[in-house]
Amino acid sequence: MLQELLTVTNPKGIHARPSAMIVDTAQKLDATIRFLADGEVIDATNIMDVLSMGAACGAEITVTVDGGDEASAMQRMKEIFASNFGDD
Repeated sequence: MLQELLTVTNPKGIHARPSAMIVDTAQKLDATIRFLADGEVIDATNIMDVLSMGAACGAEITVTVDGGDEASAMQRMKEIFASNFGDD
């Protein structure tokens, strides 16, 4: 199991499009990905869970990855967060 603290740097936070990007990516990976935000555990493959996080810019999210492809899955989540979810 891998665990990292990632910060939302997108000025718009995690809104609908970033949520879809996270879920789409998580569903394709051979790993269980969960977010811990504000004391809640979020399933990264569930669009309603990710949207309901309401993560604003500056929010810190603990990402936990477990499974056969955990190193690649964590790297992919880090890349998505670092890219500001594709927003300029």
